[in-house]
Amino acid sequence: MADLYGLLPGWGRMPPFLLYTGFGWRAMRLGLIQMDVVSGDKERNITHAFELMGKVSHQADMIVLPELWTIGYDFHNLGKNATYMGDGLIQRLSSLAAHTGTYIIAGTLPVKKGGVIRNTGLVFGKDGDIKGEYSKRHLFYGYLEAELMRPGRKLLYEDIDGVRTGMAVCYEFYFPRMWRKMAKRGVMLVAAPASWPAMHIYQWDVLTRARAIENGLCIAAVNMSGNYRGMKMGGHSRFIDPLGKVQAEAGEEESVLYADYDEKAYKDLGKQLAVIRLDKQRCFHA
Repeated sequence: MADLYGLLPGWGRMPPFLLYTGFGWRAMRLGLIQMDVVSGDKERNITHAFELMGKVSHQADMIVLPELWTIGYDFHNLGKNATYMGDGLIQRLSSLAAHTGTYIIAGTLPVKKGGVIRNTGLVFGKDGDIKGEYSKRHLFYGYLEAELMRPGRKLLYEDIDGVRTGMAVCYEFYFPRMWRKMAKRGVMLVAAPASWPAMHIYQWDVLTRARAIENGLCIAAVNMSGNYRGMKMGGHSRFIDPLGKVQAEAGEEESVLYADYDEKAYKDLGKQLAVIRLDKQRCFHA
């Protein structure tokens, strides 16, 4: 079962529709938070995100936030708005995860370590501990991201309630090799925070489904909504199965998307596709 309802207006109303996934109830329910991010207003964004997470945590086993949800595209003030491991924001995320017993994939944050800033996603366990982290490897040469941030080096392979989970960020939908590497390591679910503009939403539609199909895995793609200096963000967060079918999808506006990950059903479906087992990449020499 997957469902969607807009946060604005009227949180308390019933969802307008329910979408049956075909696999019945799941092992894990995901809450994907597609939020309006106001670039440069860090305190507002943090306050708003925690309001949403507090409500979603009562209905989801795992929460996923979008890319750079604290600052948006405000790279000009990156230094003063960076997050440090162990600072107040990290402690609040840890406390929320522990208090609600919810996994939190905290989108990505501009995390500063050793004098450099990386576009980093953190995975908080139900006990509040950080279980894993991933720093975006493929930085976008636009909006100063690649100029001001350092790329990451390692992929994420984290077992969440028995589900091998990976992570990719926004622009990395364009780089299929990293997705194949995750799939070969047994990843069955990829959390993909993004800040994808509306003017490129066609690529978003094609690339998100292509990465799921060619690797036989599920993708929880979580985009921003709202505007940045006249540029509209694309929204359309989605949960995609190994066949590339969009099982649940948001619209353009701020909303929360719920989707159920049925490990056995989706794992069996991925095995039937056999794309990893039958990959003959080593046969090509040119």
